[in-house]
Amino acid sequence: MTDDVVRDDVTWDDAVAEDVLVVGPWQVTLRGAEVADVRHDGVLVLRGVRFVTRDHDWRTADDTVTGRTVTTTGTTDVRVRTEVVSAIDDAAVLRSVIDLALTGDTLRVDVTATTAAPFRRNRIGLVVLHPPTLAGTPVTIRHPASPPTDHAFPLWIAPHQPATDVAGYTWTTGRTACTLDLSGDVFEMEDQRNWTDASFKTYSTPLAEPFPVALDAGTVIRQALTLAAVRRPGGAPSPDPDRTPLDGPGPTTVVTPPPTLQLLASSAPAAGRPDDDDLPGGAPILVEPALGDPDVAAVLAAARRDARGAPLDVRFVTDDPDLLRRAIDDVLATGPVVRIGAFDPSSHVTTGPLQRALRDAAAARTGLEVVAGTRAHFTELNRTIDRFVDWDGPLTFSVTPQMHDRSRAQVTESVRMQRWVVMSASRLAAGRPLHVGPVTLRPRFNAVATSPRRVVTDASVETGYGPQLVPDATDPQQHSAAAAAWFAAAVQALTVPGVASITLAEAWGPRGTPRRKGVGGAFRSRG
Repeated sequence: MTDDVVRDDVTWDDAVAEDVLVVGPWQVTLRGAEVADVRHDGVLVLRGVRFVTRDHDWRTADDTVTGRTVTTTGTTDVRVRTEVVSAIDDAAVLRSVIDLALTGDTLRVDVTATTAAPFRRNRIGLVVLHPPTLAGTPVTIRHPASPPTDHAFPLWIAPHQPATDVAGYTWTTGRTACTLDLSGDVFEMEDQRNWTDASFKTYSTPLAEPFPVALDAGTVIRQALTLAAVRRPGGAPSPDPDRTPLDGPGPTTVVTPPPTLQLLASSAPAAGRPDDDDLPGGAPILVEPALGDPDVAAVLAAARRDARGAPLDVRFVTDDPDLLRRAIDDVLATGPVVRIGAFDPSSHVTTGPLQRALRDAAAARTGLEVVAGTRAHFTELNRTIDRFVDWDGPLTFSVTPQMHDRSRAQVTESVRMQRWVVMSASRLAAGRPLHVGPVTLRPRFNAVATSPRRVVTDASVETGYGPQLVPDATDPQQHSAAAAAWFAAAVQALTVPGVASITLAEAWGPRGTPRRKGVGGAFRSRG
């Protein structure tokens, strides 16, 4: 993919300032609390090193750098100390000191962190991000108490952890041999391309361990890593960090027919609804009513208003096939419907009983399209694809770049991974059409929360519903020029053969699709 709009060139107004540090053979970018884009003799060897705090609902704490000192000894020895406060809901939960040392061909990170208040964590620890260009590269995994084992970074996106019980790795990228040692916990790897992150991620603590874990104030966590890199003569050239082994049709490739562009129904308070003339027209509206909640009728009625005569794409959230059958009858009686889907409220996938109810509905009504899959990330489709062996209809999954990280580098890098994800989804679909989306900057619900689902008591949507009531679901840059460019790039990246529709952000409101050239105009020309 070579089109500029698909590459990492979007400038965000709230991007974190970066400092590039060059020491001997090393070049690293200090991006907030992260040690990013680690290069040795010009070769990208790590995408980043972070110390990450995640609460009982897997929400990632916001890090604020409160102090940084740089000490230089000669030309090949530099020490950087960074002091960080990590907060959830604006309340400090962790204070950390991150020491980075660059000496000769060795990079070392030591972290000492102390809880600032009683805190329930799912994870606190070092995270190492490996570049996606390592896909298919051999790697030797060292284990805490057993002999090393030989593996490879996954080529196709791995649904489950490709490496467990990890104490370190040895691998070669191009002409650079790397050895990484980890201490302070047991680590494992996951394929973050599942969430459109541009990385394989090594992290602690293993997911097999119980979570959440209650920590008292004053609890101390210590972890460290050491990376040694050696440039060797000969060997293959280093991979291009802007390409992947699975690059397919470029964004300028003509796909016939092009996917239909849709919008998500607005979940904002009704008082903020603009005049009809200020809303995009002609685009189908995707709506996600939770059956059993008292606001189902109001949610559907609001979506009809957003659609302005265009059909609805209705994806019910329910675990009750009988309730689903009745809801399908009801919604088809209220106006045009382009397709129907259903997802379990806990697993977020279309279970076997729901699949059967959808097939029954399609068989009883000529021309009714039904869709199955997941309302959550590609991850869930990738991990549950065996459940769809008897499903011959379209499949679906959603896209959001900020599952793990809110940095603007993360958001822009995700566009290239969207192409990789949709090609992987097409492989799983094996000829079945794909309906991609909603594509949103922030997650519209927490797919991995351990807290109980919020109980809905209001039968109206006057104060909003769904994403409107989800913490951190609204990106402050949602209506910026950078966001408009990002959505346009996402449409290009996701447009591959087999993709029948792409649903973007909400029709209006704080999570609405930016009204900019290349996004709003797309609905006039392609919707």
